[in-house]
Formats: sequence, structure tokens, C-alpha cells
Amino acid sequence: MEMKRLSMTVAGAAFTALLTVAVAPVQAAPLDFNFTTETGATGSFTLNTDTLSSREPGIFGPENPGILYSNAVSNFSFSSPQLQVSGETADWEVIPSIFLGPPGSPVLAGVDYPAGCASGTNFTCVINIGVGYAGNLPKLSDDPNSYPSDLIGLGVMLIDPITRESVGIEEFTQFQVVRKQVVPESDSGLGVLAFGIALAGLLLKRNLDRKKQVTI
Repeated sequence: MEMKRLSMTVAGAAFTALLTVAVAPVQAAPLDFNFTTETGATGSFTLNTDTLSSREPGIFGPENPGILYSNAVSNFSFSSPQLQVSGETADWEVIPSIFLGPPGSPVLAGVDYPAGCASGTNFTCVINIGVGYAGNLPKLSDDPNSYPSDLIGLGVMLIDPITRESVGIEEFTQFQVVRKQVVPESDSGLGVLAFGIALAGLLLKRNLDRKKQVTI
């Protein structure tokens, strides 16, 4: 009878663990961006597409409010004769009211560095990486095709933080977006499940060994 109860305990633990793994929420995959500009400047960053939107700053005035995703960009690196940035955090912004073509075309999006530079009404960012965005808002898409690379005129804009004037605009000569390779969370859940089953089996074996000793 005792062995039957232990067997049922093992089965119940396995079912509970499997159910927990099965209902675990699916997270959007981060995206890795890298680019090169006309003068040879290079850059890269990771966009966390699970970042929730925050308040809307009026970057280009009340008629063009932007949707800000604070600290959505990590590992931001940029190298040019004017600026060197490595492994920094930055914001991501989408400006839905600026269309890059006819209705239904991608809207303007991109990196605002340093973080927090676009969270008010004054545009004081030092680096702005312009990217097209064709996904549904306010949720960010983790589909690389939602960030088209063939839009003419998009690229890197460097801004003087004191005068707030542009000190350089360069178009992309190379631009790539790929899904970042991450280990699925279910793997860790299955690992916990296997450990739990093995532990329960060990306890069951130990209980049987004790019964043999008592019988002898």
C-alpha cells in the first residue's frame, strides 16, 4: 500500500511539472541589429521586443508624438570618427504619424541614445538610429521583416547635445536584423521535471530497500 502511494506521488509530481511547463508564457525573441554607414561607421544593438510602451513624448511637437520604449535597447555599440559608444543601454521610439511612403507603409522608429534623452519635449539625443517599422502598435514585433532595411534616407543622425543641431547624417550601406538565439525556458522546466522524477524514484527505491531489511 505504501509503495502504491509513493507511485501515485511520483505520477502526480510529474503531471504537475508538465502542466507548469505547458502553460508557461511564450516570450518574444529579442532582435539583433547591425549596420554600416556610408563613411564606414559601424554599430550594433539588441532590441527587447517584450518591452512595454511608456508615456508618449512630443519629440517633433504635439502633431507627431512618439511612443517610447524605455531601455528597450541593450548592448548598443557605435564606432565613428566623431563618437565611440560600447555596450550601452538606450531607448527605442516609434513615431506613428510620420509615414515613410503611402498609407500602410512603415513608420519611423529607432534608437535614441543616451537613454532618457527623448522622454520630454526637448530632443537632446546624441545619436539617433533611424529604422523603419511595419508592425502593429503598441506591441513591438519580434519578426525581423517588420524592420525593413530598404527604405531610402534612413540611417544614423549625430546631434550636438548643446546646440541640438545635426552634426552628421549618414545612410546605411549595410543593415541586418536577426532573431537573437536564446535557450527556451521550457528546457529548464523539463530539467526540473526530470530532477523531480529522479528524486521521487530514489525515495521509492530507498523505501523498498527498507522494507526488504525489515522482512529479512
